[in-house]
Amino acid sequence: MTIKAAGLRACLCGAKRAYEDSRDAEKALGRVQAKRHRAGDRRGTRRGLSCENRIYRCGLGMYHLTSQSRSDYLGAAA
Repeated sequence: MTIKAAGLRACLCGAKRAYEDSRDAEKALGRVQAKRHRAGDRRGTRRGLSCENRIYRCGLGMYHLTSQSRSDYLGAAA
């Protein structure tokens, strides 16, 4: 079985992983969440795990993953 990386590259806005379209970012988000949940299950608890839960588009038009919730982001941006 071969796993193909979904359009991953470095973004010019910083040292973040970037995806060119939202579909690739959503696929990566699903893979990351599954990996975190498996790690938590092996440990016996998911408590304290930081997990990415949404994607966002940066000013340069690339998509990134973040663990910050949308309500936290909107509260911080206001």
